[in-house]
Amino acid sequence: MTLLMDPALRSIEHKVDEGIPLSSEDGIALFRTPDVHSLGRMARAAKVRKSGRKVFYVLNRYINSTNVCYAGCKFCSFAADEFKESERVVRMSADQVMAKALETGTNFNQIHIVGGHDPRQLSLDYWLPLMRRFKERLPHVQLSLFTAAEIDYMARRHRLGYPEILAELKSSGLDNINGGGAEIFAAEIRKQICPNKVTAEQWLAVHEEAHRQGIASNATMLYGTIESYEHRIDHLIRLRDSQARSPGFNAFIPLAFHPDGNELNDCGWTSGLDDIRMFAVARLMLNNFDHIKAYWMIQGIKVCQVALEFGADDMDGTHGSTDEERIYHSAGTQSGQYVDDREFRRLIEEVGFEPVRRNSTYEEFAHDWAPPVHPEDLKVQDVVDLNAVRA
Repeated sequence: MTLLMDPALRSIEHKVDEGIPLSSEDGIALFRTPDVHSLGRMARAAKVRKSGRKVFYVLNRYINSTNVCYAGCKFCSFAADEFKESERVVRMSADQVMAKALETGTNFNQIHIVGGHDPRQLSLDYWLPLMRRFKERLPHVQLSLFTAAEIDYMARRHRLGYPEILAELKSSGLDNINGGGAEIFAAEIRKQICPNKVTAEQWLAVHEEAHRQGIASNATMLYGTIESYEHRIDHLIRLRDSQARSPGFNAFIPLAFHPDGNELNDCGWTSGLDDIRMFAVARLMLNNFDHIKAYWMIQGIKVCQVALEFGADDMDGTHGSTDEERIYHSAGTQSGQYVDDREFRRLIEEVGFEPVRRNSTYEEFAHDWAPPVHPEDLKVQDVVDLNAVRA
């Protein structure tokens, strides 16, 4: 057993070493301990038991297909009212989404698309044909689409139950559900920050049904608004219980609140210390989750490097060099838009870990893996070769 300065951590470390799930009281003690160094050592050891010295990343295309949304969440700086803010509206056609995905080539393993509760786009008529186009043109790429909140909205629009709509989405190629929309599960907090969004019970029901149908998913938590440590721990325990009922969550991603341009701006920014505590506590509480993701675009590269010493084993992914993330950039993030995979590997190795390329479901790839040549790529190459001859 590691020498700990905070006596409150001794029984917690014993439970972690024995694989015993931590209690709510244990979680609160982890958030409140002044012994941050021991907290980090415990979380790092738990990470190493899960994934060894590997730290994962994905070559990704990230697209915000629409920012029109009628959910009205208080923490959001991204959503646009199409009647009051027409100059801010982004609503991409299916052809535009397809072209954006292919804009910087085909050597990537995941398409990650996030939108809003947009009645003109969030429908099966829009998405099913587009998903089939993706699978035809990019058979090596996994589709990481929708949040549980979006799926609930789409199900109600089409008057379908969760099993029926998820079966439709899976049949057209859905591989993974994004983790957004979870926010904080506590009903008293949701009533204040996202009153028009799915309940915690509905969010969990969507993911559990997806898992039963063989669709993987991620989970998130928005932290740093008006919630307490107790609310955060309640959220983590509900995720852990859900994973036990219906396994299928790949990763948990803590989402730090960004205050610029929204109604909760008085909450301010999370601190670096709060960020790394959040990673460590998540790793120790979620003993049945394989991965904890430090998304560099949210906490920034430097904090994410430190997070690798506090239990995280994933830095999410590179975006295409022309991709534009709008959600966190609307709220004031200074992280930039693009880090290439060589820099990802260097950053991971600098902390002493082994970088491993993955896809949405954590299949591993050599860092220089490239997809098979598609007939459409050959047509493009033929035109290029012909033009070269003419020149």
